[in-house]
Amino acid sequence: MNDTTLTARTATSTEIDRWDSLVAANPGGGEFLAARAFADTKSQVGWVPRYLVFTRGSAIHSVALVCERQIPLLGHLWYIPRGPAAPDFDAFAEHLRALHRFAREAAPRVFAVTVEPPIVADENAGQTPLPEVIARGLDVRNRPALQGNATTAIVRIDRSDEELLASFDKKCRNMVRRAERDGAIVRKVPPSPETFAHMHRLMRLVGGGTADLALRAPEYSETLWQGFTRAGQGQFYAIDADGTPAVMGFLIRVGDRAFYKDGGSERDRVTPGMSNLLLWQMIRDARDAGATEIDLFGVAPAWAQSTADHPAYGLGLFKLSFSRERTTYVGAFDLVLRPRRFQLWKRWGERIVSKLHRTRFQDLGLY
Repeated sequence: MNDTTLTARTATSTEIDRWDSLVAANPGGGEFLAARAFADTKSQVGWVPRYLVFTRGSAIHSVALVCERQIPLLGHLWYIPRGPAAPDFDAFAEHLRALHRFAREAAPRVFAVTVEPPIVADENAGQTPLPEVIARGLDVRNRPALQGNATTAIVRIDRSDEELLASFDKKCRNMVRRAERDGAIVRKVPPSPETFAHMHRLMRLVGGGTADLALRAPEYSETLWQGFTRAGQGQFYAIDADGTPAVMGFLIRVGDRAFYKDGGSERDRVTPGMSNLLLWQMIRDARDAGATEIDLFGVAPAWAQSTADHPAYGLGLFKLSFSRERTTYVGAFDLVLRPRRFQLWKRWGERIVSKLHRTRFQDLGLY
């Protein structure tokens, strides 16, 4: 290896102390799924956070949050949410080789690393086959996407109010203006137990209470909300009707990227344009704080034509009125380090551990 070879190492304590600034400097920008608050959230449901730094020589190239799980009889499983920070397959191959070398030398009990890189794909192409540049010399296998924004809507927001509004769907613009004329007021809400209770209730009422949004356990969501608000990266927003929130949203910003992480509304109390106005205010605040884009976090893939096809279809139409197009990522992969143990994991281990995890933590799923 020479100074141009990408290598992986454990982050120093100083690097962990400034971890989120390193995440914000990653290729492609900040990612909340790699931030300290997300690591703390996963630590409450059985994962142990590890922090890896990828370098060329002495220079930091990227960083990755690794969630580690001890699997009885098999060893350790590593999971890198929305990472490593590789924008294309050539960079992904480099990161995988560095991960393979590091795990073999420094973490011999790891039998596989599950990764989900932020590589944009053709949303109509289905599961992306592995290029030869990756498959050569490594045991890497496709698996279904894990994160809720595998297909999403992303809005470039480093523009003026007029330019942003002009980029929205005409109906969306009209809804924003109507809510403003009707006197709807967006307010920032503190992260209190009362706020959490309102948000849980409104999230359950999305789509009139009939949408299957596969929500995380309340304790999981509250750990995440508290963590990002304490770090100065999260903010609740609400519009009231009759003195209590009728629509709410939670915004996360890490560096130059923002995320519309959670939202909900009560259909019977929401007047036309309220939800549009709420997200419009969140977008402007994210931009004014330094974000250049916002990920609206999850829409249905292009093949879905109804909520029966995909639970995010209806909500996705609302989000797409702000961006007009989808962004689809290539999905997830398993880097296999110990094939026999990995085979046992896929045959029965993952299914059993996932079931035990859901039972113990009342969580949506293992990942």
